[in-house]
Amino acid sequence: MARPLRIEYQNACYHIINRGNRRERVFWGDDDYRLFMDKFAEFAELYDVVLYSYCLMPNHFHLQLRTRNANLGKFMQSFLTSFTLIMNHRYNKSGHLFQGRYKAQLIESELYKNKLSRYIHLNPIKIQSLKNEPLEVIRKRLQEYKWSSFRCYIGISKKPKWLNRSHVLSRWGKSATEKMSNYRKYTEEGILTDNSGELTEAEIQNIIGSDSFRDRIIKTFLKRDFKDIDGREQPDLIKINAFSVEDIILVVSNYFDLQSTQQITIRKGRDPEARRIAMYLASKHCRKKETLSSIAMEFGVKISGLNTARDKFSTRLKIDKKLKRTVTEIEKKNYNIKKVCSA
Repeated sequence: MARPLRIEYQNACYHIINRGNRRERVFWGDDDYRLFMDKFAEFAELYDVVLYSYCLMPNHFHLQLRTRNANLGKFMQSFLTSFTLIMNHRYNKSGHLFQGRYKAQLIESELYKNKLSRYIHLNPIKIQSLKNEPLEVIRKRLQEYKWSSFRCYIGISKKPKWLNRSHVLSRWGKSATEKMSNYRKYTEEGILTDNSGELTEAEIQNIIGSDSFRDRIIKTFLKRDFKDIDGREQPDLIKINAFSVEDIILVVSNYFDLQSTQQITIRKGRDPEARRIAMYLASKHCRKKETLSSIAMEFGVKISGLNTARDKFSTRLKIDKKLKRTVTEIEKKNYNIKKVCSA
């Protein structure tokens, strides 16, 4: 079975997610939650891993962490294997406890540390049973939920030694009390202004961060000689060369029945709308292997021009239903760009 993309280096930050096998329940009682955190603490010390925030839900978990060494895979394998063995013995079961391999999103920590920690801490109230409850009921549920780091962040529970909250709280005030109070308000604002969309829009493959961060990761880890990479371990690195800006331009040219791709690539081409669509799709779908500068070069613009065109087009898509249908048709029905890019 193909394994998810893993990028490992010293002091890398990640958002780790995993669900129970077949989305079934993982944690059945307090002892199971405690075992998970005890095992995490044990192996985090062994592998020198720092935990910034966490949330354990009945059938899945979220971790925000930093690996001081390039050892995420070894740490997670040791930690989850130990936890699974004890859980199987405890409940007289065998086999997999979790649904395949965990998902590891590489995070630009300084830029996304607050958004990510809030996203993780809000998990307990993002459930159907609370959807129509009053705000005070939801806020109470958030503050009372035991199996998240939020209570430690706001001073309700004592901080365990294996949790580092100073990284996230560092810029929320001067005193510890002020930091906790401001962070609590910020997180609770997320009850009404869910920030999951921000993280989704920022995600390119398993990389969440600014354009410069993504470009640096692409140049360092994704644009390289693939012959020595284990195809089972990092198939996404091998497949990443399968799609390019040129492919996007050709697809859009065919869709609009243009005689030449130059009608898209040249600024004063004959079909400015096709050019705008191609620039948007290239920015959206080709960042797995292309930097912003290389995409901009294909269209004869600077990075700032590409970003401006992309942002303006994104705004139009939100209000122009006909345009959105056109883009969706190009992506999914006729040429299935998304499927090709995620292959």
